Amino acid sequence: MAVKEPRHPLDKRELLHHDPPDAGRIDAIAEKLLDEGRYGESVEYIEVTRSPALIDALEKIAINEGVAFLLQAVERLRGDSADPSVWKRVADAALTKERFLDAVRAYSLMGDEERAEQIRLTHCPDFEPFKPLGK
Repeated sequence: MAVKEPRHPLDKRELLHHDPPDAGRIDAIAEKLLDEGRYGESVEYIEVTRSPALIDALEKIAINEGVAFLLQAVERLRGDSADPSVWKRVADAALTKERFLDAVRAYSLMGDEERAEQIRLTHCPDFEPFKPLGK
C-alpha cells in the first residue's frame, strides 16, 4: 500500500505533533517526498523522527544537487556543523549546476568569503546574502 500524505493541514498537524508520533508513517512520507524531489517539504517530516538514514539522504542530496538549505537543515538536525570540505562539495555542485545563490551561500558558510563575493558579483549581483530578498 502506498503511503499517503495528509490532505488537510489539520491532519498534517495531527500527524506531525501527535504524541507519540507515528514514526513509521512519518518516515515513509519523508522518503516519498525525497523520491519526488520535494526536498524542502521532507525536512518538516524528518525533523519529527530525526531518522539518521533520512538525514544522511538529505546530506547526500545537498552535496549532489548543491543545495545549501538542505545542508543547513542537516546541521540543525544533527546538532553539529558540517565539515568545511562538505560545504566545499555543496558549493562546487551548486556552481556546476548554476545554482548561484546556493553557491554564494555555501562558499560563504565554508569560510571562503572572497570566492562567494566573486560568484555573487559575476552571476547574481542583486543578491545580498544577509538581506532578505525584496527588502
